[in-house]
Amino acid sequence: MKVAAIIVNYNDVEDTEKYVKSILEFSIINRILVVDNLSTTENAYSRLKKLENSKVKVISSEKNGGYNYGNNFGIKYLKSLNEEYDYYIISNPDIEINEKAINHCLTEIEKDEKIAIIAPRMFNKENKPIRRSSWKTRTFWLDVVHSTRILEILFYKILRNGEYSNKDYEQNMLEVEAISGAFFIIRKDALEKINFFDENIFLFYEEDILAKQLLKNNYKTICLNSEKFIHYESQTIGKTFSYYKKMLQLYKSKMYYHKKYNNINIFQEIAFMFLFFIRNIELIIEIPMRKIFNK
Repeated sequence: MKVAAIIVNYNDVEDTEKYVKSILEFSIINRILVVDNLSTTENAYSRLKKLENSKVKVISSEKNGGYNYGNNFGIKYLKSLNEEYDYYIISNPDIEINEKAINHCLTEIEKDEKIAIIAPRMFNKENKPIRRSSWKTRTFWLDVVHSTRILEILFYKILRNGEYSNKDYEQNMLEVEAISGAFFIIRKDALEKINFFDENIFLFYEEDILAKQLLKNNYKTICLNSEKFIHYESQTIGKTFSYYKKMLQLYKSKMYYHKKYNNINIFQEIAFMFLFFIRNIELIIEIPMRKIFNK
């Protein structure tokens, strides 16, 4: 079994340094590859290059194409060196995980070739489980409700129907549809079967798209609830994009996801356009409020 860890960095050098050092001695990991997605912070790439040794390699991508692009760039780089791996660890740099959890995940995924992805349950920095560690893929109606604050309040129960319950998480191994991109292990054969990660989005909906790709090919995604990792959520995205720009990117990714993977019709597209207009009106009030409360 050969395992490579791919870490995409963008303006998060401190977390990346800490994470690489924390997993450096894990014997199960054969290669650690850091992909700097053209960070704009001063000396980011030169600082990361200092991490290099016989196990760690640091490269720079050709452009900042987002999460999926950065991971594909790293995997294809390893292939260009004729380095082949059975599994890839895909993770954000702002996480903490122990070797036991990774070993357990690999033990379980090895038992069933139809498992494409496995991950421990995600916890926050207060060591409490995060509700959206995994979820059901977003349908048209679910995203209609999720399009405006008003609809979220009125139809909150519909949103919760798109999530797994606390009782579900009591299972040791929970088969799910979509799982957080903060950390997971993916089988090389499954990744190649779906022709790698979809690079047509820059931000948001990556996990739902991956879920759709894998479900189409009858693969399983597993949340291993007996293990955990901590996601510190350093909010690099929040530091890079204004709140409105994030909402605009969310809308673009939503439209791409539903048009390509849910085959929505023109009337459904118009519905999303109208709801985005409503959301813009909400933001006139919400953005100043967020500034006041520093959120």
